[in-house]
Amino acid sequence: MGLIRYNIMDNKQNNIKKAVFVAKKMFAQLVYDFQSLEGMPFSFPEVQTFIQGITIGGHKISDQKKLEQQQLAWQKLIDMVEQKQFQLSVDTACELEYIVAKDEALEPGVIRNGAVSVTSGDFTYHPPDFPELPVLLKQCLDNAGRKTISPCKRGYKLALDFAWNQFYWDGNKRTGNLMMNGLFMGNGILPCSVPAVKLKEYNTLLMDFYKYGNFKMIMNFLQACHRQIYMDWQMDFPG
Repeated sequence: MGLIRYNIMDNKQNNIKKAVFVAKKMFAQLVYDFQSLEGMPFSFPEVQTFIQGITIGGHKISDQKKLEQQQLAWQKLIDMVEQKQFQLSVDTACELEYIVAKDEALEPGVIRNGAVSVTSGDFTYHPPDFPELPVLLKQCLDNAGRKTISPCKRGYKLALDFAWNQFYWDGNKRTGNLMMNGLFMGNGILPCSVPAVKLKEYNTLLMDFYKYGNFKMIMNFLQACHRQIYMDWQMDFPG
């Protein structure tokens, strides 16, 4: 992987350019990790091939359409940051969720208006009732924009807020991941991704999070994943 010189004293715009540059270089990895966390069946070489515009055999057309939406969602986020259009807003979150869950959600791009649950084994998590969601979503986004806390901590918390509240019928973790990374790149911070090889650990921590509502363990996990990306690019971790 190429070496990027990082200076924490660089101005914000230069760091944003570096963050976007790294996201583009990591693009196949970001899409691959994204789809792996949702249990999609593609290998990393297959994702690379697909991104190059080449059809991959041996998979359902519906799975390939879902993979395309993950690619489009990441590309949209990068374009938003690069064009200074990304905002920590309800409209932005709904736009990204529409792309990422276009063929999965009951009503993509719309805050859910019914009950959902998350089940693992004999445990079922029931997120907040749907009438509360518009206010909760705005509160979460407003909190993520407060600069009294480091952008890294705000980003990890924002991603987990989406998982906890289940604002949409589907695609909540992925939308939270995208919003987190929009916050990061918009502040000149490299994107964060949960590697596919850490899927089991991530899912275990996520279910503990749903059971006990404790953000600390899974936030530490996200920070460790993020720190590894900085190590890979030989840059100083800002978190």
